[in-house]
Amino acid sequence: MGFLHGFLPQGISRDYIIRPTKVRILTTDELLFPKELRTLIEDELHVKLEVILTRDWNTLLANTVSTPSEDIVFLPSYWATTLRQQNLLSNLSIHDVELQQRVAPDFLDKSSNSARTFDFLPFYWIKTGFKTTNDQSFEAFLRNKKDSTLFLLADEDLILKHFQAWDEQGLTPMVQQKKILTLQLEELLKTDRVGTIELPVNEAHTDLQAEDQLSALLVWGAVVPSNSDKKDLAVEILNLLTTPLLQEKVLVQTPFNSTFTQVSDKALPVQRRASYIRDLQLKDTLLIDQKDVDAKLKLKTKYGVTL
Repeated sequence: MGFLHGFLPQGISRDYIIRPTKVRILTTDELLFPKELRTLIEDELHVKLEVILTRDWNTLLANTVSTPSEDIVFLPSYWATTLRQQNLLSNLSIHDVELQQRVAPDFLDKSSNSARTFDFLPFYWIKTGFKTTNDQSFEAFLRNKKDSTLFLLADEDLILKHFQAWDEQGLTPMVQQKKILTLQLEELLKTDRVGTIELPVNEAHTDLQAEDQLSALLVWGAVVPSNSDKKDLAVEILNLLTTPLLQEKVLVQTPFNSTFTQVSDKALPVQRRASYIRDLQLKDTLLIDQKDVDAKLKLKTKYGVTL
């Protein structure tokens, strides 16, 4: 009706005529893109989201290489690095320059390649440590015959890094005597288990055992594959997800810390902010550079760990 009066209402033409009706999203962990966030985006942007949850690297790669590919992928930073090496990621700076400026400089890749491209948007980070019975050291836990279970974050690359570090420390034989169970991200906050458990260092767990070559730093974020045919809409969704109000709401419900400089509400504990990483001792902290596609096989054949 507006057009007949001499102008075309941009809202109507954009939201109901031009805008694609379905956006394909893949996430490696439920907490990175929970159902309540999906509903909010669908209502706010008038889109339909098709979400796939997988931790299988081959499935993720297949959905990224395909044409058209998934439109957004939520994943660990080192998975994104491996995709970048295969030229499978879209440069987000082309679509939105301000998006990059929201991220704290500590979490931006300073490599020469990334100076020209910005293809991974970090959302969350955690540093892990180990909660042991009676706050004993990790080695004391290994020698304690009564503590029989070791709970690890269910990330095959991180678990492999742990075992490689334990090899260097001569601890692997004692670790292998324990019962090893893995936990998904959404289970990290459940601490009512008997044994030693890998947990995020935050306001609830500030005194975890974080010895050299034991704790780990992990970053999760989002990418837009090069083969997506809805890049502008994908970036608009990422823009919505990075607003301070939405980020602060999500953070208090998860074990994560933020990577965004604007997330600084007084009600948010200092441990949840991007700047908190500067207060942590990161020397010898385990870092994962890229995806090891043979991680599960190496864990099974060398260390007897089946995931």
